Parts: sequence; C-alpha cells; structure tokens
Amino acid sequence: MKKTLAAVAVLGAFAGTALAADVTLYGKVDLGLQYVHQDDKGVKTDNWGLKSGNSSSSRFGLKGQEQISEDLTVGFQLEHGFNADDGSDSAENKAFSRESRLYVKTDYGTLHMGRFGALDSGTGSIDVAAGFTASGTGYGTNINDQGRVFNTYSRLDNSIAYTSPEFAGMTVHAMASLGNDQGTAKEASSDVDRYYGLAVTGQWGNFGAGLVVSQVDRGHVQSALYDDDSTNVTAGVNYDFGVAQTFLAANYYKGGQVLDAKDDEVTAKDYSQWGVSFSVAAPIAGGKLETAVGYAMGTDDARASDADEYKVFNVGAYYSYPLSKRTYVYAGVGYDQVEDFDGEKTKTTEVISGLVHNF
Repeated sequence: MKKTLAAVAVLGAFAGTALAADVTLYGKVDLGLQYVHQDDKGVKTDNWGLKSGNSSSSRFGLKGQEQISEDLTVGFQLEHGFNADDGSDSAENKAFSRESRLYVKTDYGTLHMGRFGALDSGTGSIDVAAGFTASGTGYGTNINDQGRVFNTYSRLDNSIAYTSPEFAGMTVHAMASLGNDQGTAKEASSDVDRYYGLAVTGQWGNFGAGLVVSQVDRGHVQSALYDDDSTNVTAGVNYDFGVAQTFLAANYYKGGQVLDAKDDEVTAKDYSQWGVSFSVAAPIAGGKLETAVGYAMGTDDARASDADEYKVFNVGAYYSYPLSKRTYVYAGVGYDQVEDFDGEKTKTTEVISGLVHNF
C-alpha cells in the first residue's frame, strides 16, 4: 500500500512539473487503404494495400513554451514521422525528421531556429504556401497535391526564420537555410545549397492572398555544375463565399543552368516551369469536400529536339467526416497525367480511404 501511494506521489510530482513547463505530447495515426492503377507509357499495373499517411502523415511530437516576461516567450517543437502500417521511420533517419524548432516570441515578431519546412514547402510551422490551395500537400500519392503542378521545397536544416506581427491584416515572413547535409559537403558551408525566402500573407474579411519568392544558391559541391541559382515564385488568392471557399494559385520556377564541365556550354539542363491550381473546399453533410484541378508545363531550352515541353495535369476530390473532435474518416479519388519531353504519357488513377486519430 505504501509503495502504491509513493508511486502515485511520484507520478503526481512529474505531472505537476510537466504542467508548469507547459509541455504537450501530441501526434496522429493515419491508416487506410490505397488502390493505384497506372498506365506508364503503355505498361499497366495495379497495386493496392494498407498504407500509412494517406490523409496526413503519421507522427508524434513534443511542444512546449515558457513565458519569461509579459512580452517574451520561449518555446520549442520536436516532431517525428513514422509509418503506422509497419512502425518504421518515415524519413531521413533523423530523431525528429519533421521538425526540430526553437522559437522566441516577442511583441515585434517571432524568431525560429532549427529544422522546418521552407516558406514554399507546404509543410511545417513556418510554411505559408499550404494555405494557397484547399488541400495543401494533398492526399495519397497525388490527389489534390499542389506539388504535382508547383515547384515546392521540403524541410530544411540549419534554418533561421522570422514571422512579423500582423499589421493591417498582413504578415511578413522571412527565412534562410544555411544548408542541408549533401554527401561529403559540410553543413552550413558554401559547399552546400542555401535557401532564402521572403513572403507576405494577408486576410481581409473573406478575402485572403499571399506571395512567396525564394531562391536557392547552388553550392560548390554538386553532382552537376550549376551556372545560375534557382528562383521560385508562388502566389495565391482565396475567397470564402460561406457555402464554399475557393482558391486560385500560380507558380513560376526557373532552375539553374547546368553546364558542361569542359567547355561551359549549357548542354544538360536549362529548365523552367509554370503551373496553376484551382481548388474548392465546401462543408457537405457534416464533413468537408475538397476538389482541385491543376496544370503545369515545363520547358528545357538545353534539349536539342523540338520536343522540349513537360506537361502535368492533375484532378481529384477528397472528403473527410469527423467522428469526434479527434477522429475522422476520409475517402478520396484522383487522376494524374504526366507527358514527358518525348510526348509519352504516364496516367495514374488513385483511390484512398481510411481513418485518422489525433492525440
């Protein structure tokens, strides 16, 4: 009896400490079925099975903050992704693959440091581009995925970002990544790629808009020799009509030229791309329906042949229904068509359904 009381007292002490530090354990588990039919240049395949993360990637994390003074708060967020279908690590063999962030919040804005998604990644706490479409990064493999028609970046290491306070309905965002690990190149050195981004977002009543401009400065150590840096511009507007919210977004990407190592001629790659997406989110029958259609075309001026266009068409629908505040079911269907530079097409049809529980 005494041991039981002692254990309860110890647990209570730890709980009190956690509450005082304002630390929260959170996460989600997403499991469902996925069916994919693909016609890859005439070769047809069918695949189906149980998959983790069709709706939203399975993850767990810790977050917390401490209010140092009336206008100063220090906090952190550590988040790791996993595959719920087999329990394996989902990416990159990092302890906190999705986010590892320390932030300082004042009346003058918030400073973020660590690993998190780029401003135009569609992922993470700092990203703004996910709000440019109804479905953000989409569902399954390619349903309503803005990454199919836009150039998007991923999570970046060694990053510093700033989020301004809101003024006149607008917020300014800035970010720099001093480089991911690239083989033998050292992080945070001039040998690796560096990302710089600037964004502004605004909400005025039912109308919202945003713009992200970013650049990747190519490092000295590359599998290919880049002559130019890469530029990415993404813009979006949305309007809430009450019965539905509509989104229109566009993206332009200009990749750096790849030079021949011997004579500095542009022979390997000189790629640029533009894309557009229209999507709608509407409450239906107690749940939410999201539909999207997108198109992108890329050109490679370094190709010798006239077949220098790369085209992507993507259309899909996704519906989610809440069973409680923490749990929902979902279903989705999508079609994706990619036409390569030689005019050959890969067509993919996908159907998903599943269950998500948040904790």
